[in-house]
Amino acid sequence: MVRTNFWLQIMAVLFMLGSGSAAEAGWIMVEQEGDTSIISNGKLKSSAEGVTWILDGPGNKMIFIDGNQKSYASGTVDDYCSATTSLIDTAMKGLNADQRKMLEEMMQQGQNDASHKVTVSAASDGGMVAGLKTIKYRVQVDGEPYKDIWLATDPGLLQEFKPLIPLLQKFSSCANTFGTEFMPENSAEYLRLMERGVEVKSIIYTDNSPEPVTEMIKLENKALSETDFSIPPDYQQMSFEQMLKSQME
Repeated sequence: MVRTNFWLQIMAVLFMLGSGSAAEAGWIMVEQEGDTSIISNGKLKSSAEGVTWILDGPGNKMIFIDGNQKSYASGTVDDYCSATTSLIDTAMKGLNADQRKMLEEMMQQGQNDASHKVTVSAASDGGMVAGLKTIKYRVQVDGEPYKDIWLATDPGLLQEFKPLIPLLQKFSSCANTFGTEFMPENSAEYLRLMERGVEVKSIIYTDNSPEPVTEMIKLENKALSETDFSIPPDYQQMSFEQMLKSQME
């Protein structure tokens, strides 16, 4: 069974260009490891190690900001996926015949593994996580436990999150086309969980042994503005392909 891969990690993101605007409802989300995200009206922003990702659901836009190089890339999910496909094609051309065959077989295996059966069921009342009520869900793959997920169902949080769902689903569909491993997170059954609530805690099963994945320790309802999702004015714009290449060097 597969775990999180590079492409889903990149999945964080977005924003709308613009300056000072009226404040809007939003949420600040802090994970146990200290990573912080903000969300407002279908726009999600996450940062880690000098890199910021922004997803703008209503604007159908992704933004990838590299604070270390003071650069950014912006475009649609299709733009990002085209850049990723181009990089993969270029990389494969540089491989010898045996290496190319091995990578092609790995990618084919990832598609074949999609025959796994993913099921999702509501396990129980999840209790309170970071001050919000949750429902606990169990995800199984081929009848075996894969993941337990706690979804917050606060109406205010869901209102800010739901405009983002179509973009996240489109990204997952794209990522699934060039993955080399089966990702239960990309299955239709798993993706429908986004319509039921916001994931605030999860554990994953390895050899039937549960291991923590993430847990929100703070969920704060706070007014946010478009400037909270803006790109620094002195940053240089790059294409997604240029940005991805720089991250791989």
